[in-house]
Parts: sequence; C-alpha cells; structure tokens
Amino acid sequence: MTLQEKLELYGNMILSCHKLYLWTYGAGMQLIGTNCPDAELVNALFSLEGRRERMKHYSEEHRKPIIMANQLGLMWIAVPERDGSGVSRIHVLGPFFVDSISTDSIQQAASKLDMSGEVKLKVMQFLRELPVVNLSRAFEYAIMLYYCIYGETIGVSDMHYLESEPTPESRRSEETDRIHGTYEMECEALRLVREGDLNYKEKMTRLAMTGAIGRMSNGDPSRQMKNAVIVCTILFSRAAIDGGLSPEVALTLTDKYLQSIEAARTISELSDVAFTLQEDFVRRVHRVRTRALSSPISECCDYIDLHIEDNITLSALASRLRYSDFYLSRRFKEETGKSIKEYIRLKKLERAKDLLRDNSLTVKEIGERLGFCSQSYFTEQFRREYGATPSRWREICI
Repeated sequence: MTLQEKLELYGNMILSCHKLYLWTYGAGMQLIGTNCPDAELVNALFSLEGRRERMKHYSEEHRKPIIMANQLGLMWIAVPERDGSGVSRIHVLGPFFVDSISTDSIQQAASKLDMSGEVKLKVMQFLRELPVVNLSRAFEYAIMLYYCIYGETIGVSDMHYLESEPTPESRRSEETDRIHGTYEMECEALRLVREGDLNYKEKMTRLAMTGAIGRMSNGDPSRQMKNAVIVCTILFSRAAIDGGLSPEVALTLTDKYLQSIEAARTISELSDVAFTLQEDFVRRVHRVRTRALSSPISECCDYIDLHIEDNITLSALASRLRYSDFYLSRRFKEETGKSIKEYIRLKKLERAKDLLRDNSLTVKEIGERLGFCSQSYFTEQFRREYGATPSRWREICI
C-alpha cells in the first residue's frame, strides 16, 4: 500500500466517525488536496494569524506531530512529511473543538473575522457542525497519522504545541474570561462532589477536558494532565469531607488515586483514572448523605471498600469498632440486609470487574489478588453474580 493509499484510508476512517477532514499541503503550504467539501472556506480559517507560515517554519526543522489552536478555539493536528532533502508535504487533520462551544460564542468569534457578512454566516454554520474531540482522542489521532506516514510508534510526550499569538488587549480580555469561567466551573464541580449529586457527569467532564486550568508543566502534556488530575483529586477529597465523608476514607482514597495517577502511562489511562475518581467521590458522598446506616456500620462498610484486596476478617473489623464478633455480625445484617461475609464477597466481585478492564492481568491473577481460593471458585462466583465468566465479561465490556 502506498503512502497516498494509507492516508486516504486513514482520512476515510476518521471521517466515518466525525466530520473531521484531512488536508495535504506542499512544502510552501500550498493546498494539494483534501476531503473537505468546504475547502476554500476552511483553508481560510486555517490561514488566520499566520497559521500556515508558522506551520511551514516548524516543518523545516521537525517532523513530530504538532497540535495547533487559533483564537476561534479551533484545533488542528499536523504531521510534516520529510525525506532526505527536507520537508516535502504537510498533512493536517481538522479543524475540531476540544470542548463544546455555545452559539453565542460562535457568533462572537465570527464577528471578529475580517470577512464579508455572507462568509461569516457560512463560517458560523460550519463551526456549529464541527465535532468535539477530547484531548486524549486527539493525541491518538496524531499518533495514528504519524504512524501512517513513518511507520513508527510515538508517545504523547513527542507532541508539540503551536499556540495562538493574540494581541495584548485580546490576551488580557480572554485571560480574564478564562479565569472567571474556570473558577465558576471549579466551584460547580466541587459543589457536585460536596452534595453527592449524581447528575454530575456532563459538567465535570467539561471541566476535565477544557484545558483551561493553566500551565502545570514545562511543555510535557502527560505531566500537565497528571498534575491537573492530582489537583482535582485533592480538591475533590476536601469537598467530599465537607459533604460528610469521613476524613480517613477521603484521605485513603486520595493516596490510592495519587498512586494510580503516577502509574498511568498514557493520556487514556489518566482519563480513566480522572473519571473513576470523580464518580467514586460523588457516589461515596451520596451514600453517606442518603443511606440510613449508623456511623459504626458506615465506617465498617468504608473500611471493607478501601481494603477489599486485603484479607479482611470479622475479628479484625469487630476489634476496630470495639464490638464483639457476634454483636457486629448481628448489627451489620440488621442495617445492611447482608452478612459481612456476603458484603465482602460482593465487593470483591465488583473490584474484579474493575481489574478485568486491565488486559495485563490474567483471570487467575485477578482471582489470587482478591483472595479467592482458586480460579474455578472465582469463575463460579463471578458467573453466579453477573451471568458470565470473567473471561466472557472482559470480551463483552472492553
């Protein structure tokens, strides 16, 4: 398969999922070809702020993918195609947004363009139809495009960024708006955790993916996202404590997630950790605020949840709460409707579902990690609870 055939296949595959177009420019940034039906209009948007000239300058010295943005909030991915004599072509994917944008914002952005009224209307219509591609997915598309061209695998840390260069006046205005908007989103996110509000996903996802949290690393996007998720973890834990979650549980969760953040190897893994910890804090606060459990039994449940991979015994739990084994067993069953043994079994199986998403762990390793006496017993218990074997559940859900 020739490079041109590979790029056509790549462009068509992306286009089958999003209205996301592939462009090919010559070394002098003259447009050679695209699958975009509004090529003239979009090419003009790409040229704003000297975008093409800056792209040409970058390509003279580099070949790794570059992520570009302009003052409209549009994003592009570009990969220079180089040979022994220098850059021959530049392949660009886009434009797209990394966050949803309101109609008012589109109108305000279009009003600033030096174009006729008719063209501005076309721009607004085009912008309304653009896809929103989260940053993690954009990185993956860039890695795939680079592989199509060079047949080499790279990582997120190989990405470069070409940021827009606004005027001092617009920079001050946009910085003020961004700080104000980000502060409001942070307050809303913390409120959702503090109140255990289960209708949290849309707003918290928006906050996590906007990137309007400021620069938290020295040019490394992976470190930037790790630092951002670390900050969220700490803020969420404090909000959860305000919402009624015990400090011991909140801080134990914080330690657990900080370790997961540092262990994450890709942006996708970091995104998974971010969304998991958000849901975890919200749901724990929700349970505390809604369930009618006494404080000792609630503490007992929290301890089991946080130490589910450990060998938890009735005696250890009773000793922790200063109860006799018999009294704790009876009271736990009265309040939860389950015996401690059954509760632990169910929590182990819930944790098994999380671990099965990690393809690096075998079913046997997961069973051993959770303390099941054999793989066959683990499989039997899992099938009894979820109607499928662990292996089959992994196939269906991943």
